[in-house]
Amino acid sequence: MGLLALGGCASDSIVLTAAPAAADAGVIAFPSAGSLQRSADGRRFTPGGSASLSGELLFPEGSGPFPAVVLAHGCNGNRNVGAAWGPVLREWGYATFVIDSFRGRGITEVCTNGRILLPVQRVPDAYGALRLLAAHRKIDSRRIALMGFSHGGALTMLASTAWAKETYAAAGQPSFRAFFPFYPNCNAAFPERNRVSAPVRIHTGEADDWTPSRPCAELAASLQASGEDVAINVYPGAHHAFDQARGKIFLPNVGNGADCFARLPSILGPFPAEAGRGPPACLKRGATVAGNPAAAAEARRNLRAQLDELMK
Repeated sequence: MGLLALGGCASDSIVLTAAPAAADAGVIAFPSAGSLQRSADGRRFTPGGSASLSGELLFPEGSGPFPAVVLAHGCNGNRNVGAAWGPVLREWGYATFVIDSFRGRGITEVCTNGRILLPVQRVPDAYGALRLLAAHRKIDSRRIALMGFSHGGALTMLASTAWAKETYAAAGQPSFRAFFPFYPNCNAAFPERNRVSAPVRIHTGEADDWTPSRPCAELAASLQASGEDVAINVYPGAHHAFDQARGKIFLPNVGNGADCFARLPSILGPFPAEAGRGPPACLKRGATVAGNPAAAAEARRNLRAQLDELMK
C-alpha cells in the first residue's frame, strides 16, 4: 500500500499510566520522538513536535531485565498483533510493547485512506517507544528489536535505515538491535533506504497482492550485494497477513499501492506534484488477506532462530 499497509491489541477502555516508574507493565503513555508533518503543498515532510501515544507493555515470567520487541500494528490499528505474537514472544523470554499509533491521533484506520498517516510518519513513534523501554528497569536496553506488520512493516523498514537512527537515536542514545518487517511495502526507492543501522530480516508471502514480495526480494538482494545485513524469507503460497488472518477474505475498499513505484530524491520528498492533490493514478482498490497456518508456523520457527542469533 504505497509507503502504507494491515495488521494490528489494546482496548479503548484501558486507563493509561503516566510512566513506567508508576507501573512495571500495562498500557503506558509516551511521547513520540518528534513528528513528521506535511508541508502546505503536501509534497514534503518537515520535523514537528511530539505526539502523545500509548502502548501496552507485558513481560515474560521472571524478574528481568528482559530483551524486548516493539510491535507495530498495520493500517487497521491494534486489533490482532498483540494477540497473534505477544504470547509467543513472551514465551520465548521477550517483553513486548505494542505501540498504538492511532488512538492518540484520533485515527481509527488508514486502510481506506493512506494519506491520513504514512508509515514514514510513524518512524518517530518507534523511536519514542525505544526511548521509553530503554529507561525501564526491567528492560535490557541493549537488546530491543522492532517488529512491524504491513503498514507497521513499512514503518519497520523505514526505521531500519541509517537515516532514522541518525535522526532519532543520535550518538549515545539507545538504538534498535534488529528489525523484523512482516509483509512491508518495498516499492518506493530513495537514497536513505540503501543503508541500514542494524540487521533486517523480512518476512513476506509469495502470493501477497497488497504488498508484493518481489520488490522486497529485489531490495534485499541489492542491499546484500552492497554489504548491508538484510535477508528475506518468502513463504510460498502465503497471502497478506498470513500469520494473523483467519480464512481468506477480499477487502474491496482498501487502498492498494502494489502497482505504485515512486522514485524519490529523499525519504522526506519532494513527492510527485500530484501527491499534493490526491491519490496517485497507480493506486487501486481491493486486496486479499488470508491465513496460512503452515506459513505462520514456519515464520515462527524462522523468527525464533533469527532472534536467537541477533539478540544475544
